[in-house]
Amino acid sequence: MKVSTVGFIFSIIILLAAQVVLAEGFHFRKYAGEFMEIGVDARAQGMGGAFTAIHGDVTSVYYNPAGIFYLNNPQISFMHTQQMISSVNYDFLAYGRRQSENRVIAFSLIRLGVDNIKDSRQAQIYIDKNLNDWRINWDKITSFNASDYIFTFSVAQQWKKGWVWGGNLKLIRRNLAEHHANGLGVDLGVQKHFFENLKFGANLRNATTTMVAWDTGEKELVSPALYAGGAYLLHINRLNSELLPVVDIILRAENRRKSALFHLSAFSFDLAAGVEYRFRRALFLRIGMDEIQRLNLGVGIQIPHIRIDYAFAKYDTEIGNSHRIGLIIAL
Repeated sequence: MKVSTVGFIFSIIILLAAQVVLAEGFHFRKYAGEFMEIGVDARAQGMGGAFTAIHGDVTSVYYNPAGIFYLNNPQISFMHTQQMISSVNYDFLAYGRRQSENRVIAFSLIRLGVDNIKDSRQAQIYIDKNLNDWRINWDKITSFNASDYIFTFSVAQQWKKGWVWGGNLKLIRRNLAEHHANGLGVDLGVQKHFFENLKFGANLRNATTTMVAWDTGEKELVSPALYAGGAYLLHINRLNSELLPVVDIILRAENRRKSALFHLSAFSFDLAAGVEYRFRRALFLRIGMDEIQRLNLGVGIQIPHIRIDYAFAKYDTEIGNSHRIGLIIAL
């Protein structure tokens, strides 16, 4: 499948026009896009999620679509984790390949779901129509699922003077019992190398504002968020090792106050940072602090054509710790 730059830009223009037409009746909702903010990569989580300037992994479709431009071979990535005391399943699947010397395309799918939720809405039986006297009919207890799906089509291309740009078209489907919602969104990212080892990246998530429309008539807009970061690769030749410190700054305009590291009027600022130690590019040790100031740890093993990553994040006792496993296969 051939994808032209003009075609991709034309698609974004059409989407922008459609959002202008359809946005009537939509309202910005704080935290409306939190289901898209969990992260998809065990390697990235081990580094605190500061991944905007990193490239070469197909998982960049989430952190910065410009980063997929540096794929040397076709890649498949899979990640799975369970959170909230194993009640929430979170999965990510992606495929990317070089379409031409100057263009890379990728596809990805995210599923966030809580399955088999007990539903007792029809099981309450009132006795003699007395609202204060009731019992549960256990035979009428059913179950339902709550799930979110995000399908992304991504393109990255060389620009000029060393700049690389990338973009995502996102299709969203949300299900909650008998109700559902559909959404559309766009992410736009850039990356550039300065000197030999210094990398910069920026990603404007939900750049056109992402629309989510429920069948109940509720209409939500997800505000844009700017992620900007840097990475610097240090070579430790005597140990045949490398050190990769990374940092991201996150800017939002959702009037977040208590949850933000710093805020100014409606704008909030958060910081994520981490470091990766590479030994012979076969063993990877990672540590990072994510945007909610939580410590993350990670480890990775590289064998020919396959990298396996693990990340650990400590949550409060009430919701359990997070263990994330990721797999990248170079074809």
